[in-house]
Amino acid sequence: MHFLLSLVLVLAMTLLPAVADERIGAFVISDASQSAIMLDGEIGVGTPLEFRRALALRPDAKVIVLSSDGGLVASALIIADDIHAKGLSTVIPASARCFSACAFIFFAGKERLVESQLGVHQMWSETPDPSGVQSSVSDILEVLTRFETPTEVFTRMFRTPSEDMYVFTQAELNELVINRVGKGLRGKTDYASLAALIEPETDNPKTPPPTDISVEDDSLRLALYEGLDFYGQDISSEREADVVACAASCLGNQQCIAFTFNANPTLTRGPNCFLKSGTDRLEGYADALSGVFLPPRMSTAPTFEIGVIDPTVDVLPRTDFLGGDLHSSPWAGVDTAGECRMACVDNDQCVAFSFATGPKQCWLKGELGERRSVNSVTSGVKRLETFTASDVLDLSE
Repeated sequence: MHFLLSLVLVLAMTLLPAVADERIGAFVISDASQSAIMLDGEIGVGTPLEFRRALALRPDAKVIVLSSDGGLVASALIIADDIHAKGLSTVIPASARCFSACAFIFFAGKERLVESQLGVHQMWSETPDPSGVQSSVSDILEVLTRFETPTEVFTRMFRTPSEDMYVFTQAELNELVINRVGKGLRGKTDYASLAALIEPETDNPKTPPPTDISVEDDSLRLALYEGLDFYGQDISSEREADVVACAASCLGNQQCIAFTFNANPTLTRGPNCFLKSGTDRLEGYADALSGVFLPPRMSTAPTFEIGVIDPTVDVLPRTDFLGGDLHSSPWAGVDTAGECRMACVDNDQCVAFSFATGPKQCWLKGELGERRSVNSVTSGVKRLETFTASDVLDLSE
């Protein structure tokens, strides 16, 4: 069937009279392809406007043919939004390739077909302010998520250096459902006349394409800490499949600079990913896996040495410690054992706490007194622990 379709197309193009091709900036339209528009070249500042001009001349366009090494990310995202809003399909024909920013346009297609090379890599900001990086990455994540882009695409994008290019194999195109072809795209074959205008690429497919975001010696790094909880300062709490998805969610939020993921396998409901606007309060928690994005030029991840009262191992139910109170009255403004525990963590003079459930009284201890069993009291003992990064992920690797 594919052979017969190709033969019909070849014969049809042979019998057709010469047709006029018109170039509008980076776009090409042809009298022989009334339902197709081709992107052929670099994506620049004016490319979104050029696309809208091409659409005005081809109001019945259904397919966008892509042949580009990329260009300005912001411009590509605008074009991608237009394609998504109009429900257009995208095709990378056999003679072309679509790299870097062009990939954002491809994933906007209602139906998508790769017949050649689709490539992605990490994007970077030249600004030393990490918020500039997060803004760019968050825009990309928001748009690609809206286009139902496979999660594995994000992984390959973030792991590929900006000076390199990750080109998806044919097997990946199928396994990751990157190709998404329905009846609509199968029935629109007149893009072939535009695709025939593309000269086959002969250079190395891993040659970095032009992009509006570059990297110097600085890079965005993610430091991971096991057993450390960035307590409080939550922007949001949500349910995520794993810590990778939690990290991606943080990248997609411009306010987020860190996160804590609760990896306790027994917690099957409720939020387990907590996005953070700061890391001012630290606490030990055995099931926590936390990450913080390191500013550019920070060569090593920080080490945290703190007093912790891990709720999974250091809290003692039905236990009270006599005497040793820091104050003659209960600690004010505390209503739960958890709040009492954190009050002790935050106080450098505190070595333990005891919380009486009935009267809701929190007693911070300056020294450890006699231990006794009391059903209505929960206590905890502070210990010193040092947390070093278990891994530092350079998102350019």
